[in-house]
Amino acid sequence: MNINYLYWRMQMKSYLLGQGVFHFVDGSMLCSPSHVFDSFVGSPSTINASFLHWKQHDQLILSVLFSFLSMNVLHHVVDCQTSHCVWRTLEQTLASPSNSHIMQLHGSFHDLRQGDASVAMYMQQVKTLFDELTATSRLISLEDFNLYVFHGLRGEFKDLVTILATKAELLSYADLHSHLLTHEFLHKTSLQSIIVNPSMLPMLSMLPSAHLA
Repeated sequence: MNINYLYWRMQMKSYLLGQGVFHFVDGSMLCSPSHVFDSFVGSPSTINASFLHWKQHDQLILSVLFSFLSMNVLHHVVDCQTSHCVWRTLEQTLASPSNSHIMQLHGSFHDLRQGDASVAMYMQQVKTLFDELTATSRLISLEDFNLYVFHGLRGEFKDLVTILATKAELLSYADLHSHLLTHEFLHKTSLQSIIVNPSMLPMLSMLPSAHLA
């Protein structure tokens, strides 16, 4: 799965739905026959006005799709003549994850560590991996999601993790993010008060720094 494609599809689908033309892209707006049957000559020789109308709209949508694709993606759809062809081709090319890629994503989730990153940066990395796994239809449970997040946090979050892990209800991404941000703010505030008081400086060496295991 190409994570850039995932975000592109989300944005484009919202835009096309808002414009009322997504039914062209998803294939539900079928193309009319190019010609209508002429009873005088006994063959379909008259150009169908409905076809011309459909073609005009579809080509405008096709132009919009092309304008939002980079050169390294355009080569996948160079032979596409309709907006539906572009949408389907990109989905088949960029949104079909292999089993090895799915295993790689799970491994990346398991190995993810906060390190020196802020909570906001760390949780953004978590969300990116989660979104990519979601797009593969290989969802992870909310319980596993929480455990992955807890596992990668720095040692200063150990007490908070102990409290959150014992809650009866599992935390959503938004709730977990909020708790971690609050703890980070309070921890920084506490450090600043210690630094302001020189008599407390020796205690800085006692602060936890190891990763939460």
